[in-house]
Amino acid sequence: MEKEAGETAKPPSNSYVNPATGVIVPVPPPPPIVPSDEWTPTAGASGIKTTSLQQPPKPDPNVKAPSEEGEVQIQLEPPGSDRIFGRRDSESSLKIRMQQEVRQQKRQPIPFPDEPILSTLRYAGRVFPPMTETVEPNYLCYGRLLFEDKNSERYGWDLGFIQPFVSAGIFFWDTAWLPYHLATDPCRKYECNSGYCLPGDPVPYLIYPPLYSVTGAAAEIGTIVALAWIFPG
Repeated sequence: MEKEAGETAKPPSNSYVNPATGVIVPVPPPPPIVPSDEWTPTAGASGIKTTSLQQPPKPDPNVKAPSEEGEVQIQLEPPGSDRIFGRRDSESSLKIRMQQEVRQQKRQPIPFPDEPILSTLRYAGRVFPPMTETVEPNYLCYGRLLFEDKNSERYGWDLGFIQPFVSAGIFFWDTAWLPYHLATDPCRKYECNSGYCLPGDPVPYLIYPPLYSVTGAAAEIGTIVALAWIFPG
């Protein structure tokens, strides 16, 4: 009996059970297959039809409708330097040129908005009172140094245990040549550090000979002669 009930409940191959209602309904037939090369539309049929609620757009009388030949203009000549690099036109000349191009292409003119008037007063300019600014130079000027050891005092050279003897020798050398240094370039009262290396820079140990000066040599010789006359034999 169960086998017979199962056989009677099984739907046929051309029907199926609707899951929403549980009723056996027949399968709808498939749509007819029409080859693509045999289908031809009927005369007067179109792919898009307007409904009763949809109205076709009204043509604008000021805009020219495109013809079958087309309104697209293809420029065959290569562009010049003005078109590649741009033109330095003012705003008014730019508007005139744009309107001329639109008129040549027979299109609707471009409506430019009116420019607002910001002010009717004449520009008076900004006048500032003169101001003084002090600029610090990148060099320093100081009095003449008649006793100086550039290697040790400026560039930080240290010769170890012989440094005191070297400094003492330089001091007595500058003392002996003091008249020469005083008379060398006597009108120059100051010295500047422009051209020197900064203190602490890795500068090699150099020997700075005195500058050649006629006035310095005359002062040195005169000093030696005066000392020999004051302190004879």
